[in-house]
Amino acid sequence: MFLKTLFRPTIPAKPMPPKKWLDTQFKASGLDKRFPQPLRDKTQKSAKIFYNQHYFTHNDTDAPFSLRRALTKIPAINVSGDRNGVFQNGISFPQAPDFFARIPLTHPELLSPTERLSAGKKIVFSNSSVFASGGYPAMNGRKMKKNPYDVGIFSLAGATFENPYLHYSLFMLDPINSKIDNPMFAHLFKNLPTDFKEAQTSLGPHDSNEFLTRIRTGFPFLARSAPNKFHSSFTKKNAVLFISAAYFRHQLEDISMLLTAVNEAAKEAGKPALLKATAVGMGFFAKVNGQYDIQHLLYPYYLRAFQQLLQENSYPWIAKIEFPTFSEQFQEQFASIMDKPIEHIEVYQQYRDVLEFTEEEIEHYFACAVNPSDAFAYIGNEWGFGSVEAMIGLNSSLRIDQIPLANPLLLDSDHHIPVKISSTFDAELVDLKSKSLQL
Repeated sequence: MFLKTLFRPTIPAKPMPPKKWLDTQFKASGLDKRFPQPLRDKTQKSAKIFYNQHYFTHNDTDAPFSLRRALTKIPAINVSGDRNGVFQNGISFPQAPDFFARIPLTHPELLSPTERLSAGKKIVFSNSSVFASGGYPAMNGRKMKKNPYDVGIFSLAGATFENPYLHYSLFMLDPINSKIDNPMFAHLFKNLPTDFKEAQTSLGPHDSNEFLTRIRTGFPFLARSAPNKFHSSFTKKNAVLFISAAYFRHQLEDISMLLTAVNEAAKEAGKPALLKATAVGMGFFAKVNGQYDIQHLLYPYYLRAFQQLLQENSYPWIAKIEFPTFSEQFQEQFASIMDKPIEHIEVYQQYRDVLEFTEEEIEHYFACAVNPSDAFAYIGNEWGFGSVEAMIGLNSSLRIDQIPLANPLLLDSDHHIPVKISSTFDAELVDLKSKSLQL
């Protein structure tokens, strides 16, 4: 058990066929023997992909911005903001610092940085078998289940600020990233400044307004004076500006799609949903340049997106939403924001594992959870208990269900559900009548 708990991926000396490498990891982790074929057939058949149709085109091809590319042109493992990882053939990432920043749009094996931004605007779903809970963080001990149970797992990728060429380039302005110009995301910036000088002018002598905020590292500001030079500063000249309003709209899009998908899956299951709303993009992703933690800035927008959508829309098949909170900061922010009851839906925080459900909850509710994933790695990501996603992947059939090499049904358009998000962030499942979730 000790070796299984601390399992790390096998790194070959030379490239391997991707399917062989993945099967090697399943065998080494013991997951290959956890799920008999009839159970595997059932959980894999349940897999679906909900995707924001605004961000994807030509989905049955390998053309840029296609759903197929978003699912397949990714590494097997990616941690530390592209600094460490493993390609699908088992070979480790090169140590060249700008390797992934320079990937072209039509690269045959990897998504370009621009594609990675849109690749996160999807949710991979499966009704997966859970045989354990816990294992991350350290104080959350692992518990094996006497009787495994099914949990609907919705894998949603968060915004990553660990390097300057992904969501930092989209939601931050500074002297180096002085202009935001991404046509696919332009609607998120309506009536917002997208030029550094313009944004500075709009703030005037203040450090924040309803659209923007200067990021602080304690008392000093976070500043950027060169492409790879982030530092603390007591002056505002080079201070980084966070376009918080655009980020909030980004969250509203994703959470609207999530709540609509959960509502539909619960309806198909015939039980009201109990959703574990795990924080997405609030861990390692929330560190600018891998150093400066902005988690405290981001999590309130995640909570407020839920709050606004639950107040303005009806989700008749969602009964409860539980926010797993393991830090005092998250607990305090939840208490201050979610301070009023939501009509028809019980919203609360609790200090328990994302896969932990009681027998009564399993019996009476459609138990489901958000898996905070990475759009540029296999679902499950690393093969040790180093993150919430990895933990979920080692405690369930998640990887068998949600990695296309293991479950080719993920590439079948019959398992794809386009979602239309309106300008007021209402979500509509497109052509759903002709497609069943087959839960």
